Amino acid sequence: MAVFDQIVGLINPGMSLIFAGGGLALWLRERQLRYILGYVLAALLLGTSFAINHYSPDPGHRLVQMAVAALSISSVIALVASMCQRLGQPVPLRLWAGAGLVAVVLVGLADHRRDVSASLLAVNLCCGLVMVMGTQIMAQGRSHQLVDRLLVWIFAIVAAQFFLRPIGVLMLGGPMSTAAYRDSAGHAVLVLTAAILTLVLTAAILAATISDQIRAVRQVVRKDELSGLLRRDSFDEEARDLIARARAEGRPVSMVIADIDHFKQINDALGHPAGDAVIRAFGSIMAASIRPTDLAGRIGGEEFGLIAWDCPAAPAAHLAERLRAALAARPVEALGAQIALTASFGVATLRPGEAYGDLYARADNALYQAKRAGRDRVVVAGALPAARLATSAPLSAEKEAGRSGGSEAGGLGIGGAIARRA
Repeated sequence: MAVFDQIVGLINPGMSLIFAGGGLALWLRERQLRYILGYVLAALLLGTSFAINHYSPDPGHRLVQMAVAALSISSVIALVASMCQRLGQPVPLRLWAGAGLVAVVLVGLADHRRDVSASLLAVNLCCGLVMVMGTQIMAQGRSHQLVDRLLVWIFAIVAAQFFLRPIGVLMLGGPMSTAAYRDSAGHAVLVLTAAILTLVLTAAILAATISDQIRAVRQVVRKDELSGLLRRDSFDEEARDLIARARAEGRPVSMVIADIDHFKQINDALGHPAGDAVIRAFGSIMAASIRPTDLAGRIGGEEFGLIAWDCPAAPAAHLAERLRAALAARPVEALGAQIALTASFGVATLRPGEAYGDLYARADNALYQAKRAGRDRVVVAGALPAARLATSAPLSAEKEAGRSGGSEAGGLGIGGAIARRA
């Protein structure tokens, strides 16, 4: 083997080893980026595949080609799965593994000492199909980040080259053995193309990872420490953006405002640590109850806001009812076993031409109506009652004093907002 061929053969294994090492170092520093491990695995598998294929003394051996095919296909599956996982999208791993197994079997049945065509077609078509499906899954993630859109396009280009590569080799070179193909210009082009695409993919994935880290830092800054939800200013900003998008796409959006009943009494009677525990408990309930497309924030001392994406009034009201029931059933150690928390909820659905401030005001009015009606209930602005839900009437200019129960006389448990457990 010529010195030049040896150098060319080192390009992809060497690059893959470097990229895998860099990815592993990044994961060791940021353990929450689990998708990076998929990229590391993909790089190692790809580099091993190229090394075996290029340096094997008998490249036409059936087992050698089956190993190369298995490693190449597994590398693509690991890469695609990791990028889909990054976007929170599920992948059909069993389907891909089954397709890869079929391709490896077909490679094993081919006669590589006479013609490499069958092996090339099987491996490239399988990798191409996985990339196409992965590209579609990533596109369905609906991320509006520039780096994510760029990744989708790069994946689409890589998928296309898997289909074009074997066609070009067969048209230009015709039938050839594996050994002849390894020494051909087509294989050299393959090695260089793979190196370029690996560089581009790695750069895009690195950009995506940096973007994730920047976004994570911003989220930490934008989140309330106690509840784990968005701060008021961040919630308002993202809510306005979400409402603008809903108007552009013609999607229904609802807002839920929740207020913990008699929160001031909890602080006065049991101390601020108990109040903090209540805020944390309700924040965790809200965070566990919403979808990734929704927004939730702490918009006041004991007041919380929620924007439900693509959600009309009735489902939003039932979401609020689930939150109400979950809080009532949630024991908070700092309060003791005999105290049950309650909260009041106001729900409003975006009207045509309505701005965020108008939607907020209607949901807030519905919340005040829930407080007036006795607390521990859900009131929907301008909707018919459903189950435990009530409807709100327009409030007068005078709103109830002490919305959190601060003006009430008496101690903890007055008015049923903080109830004794049976």
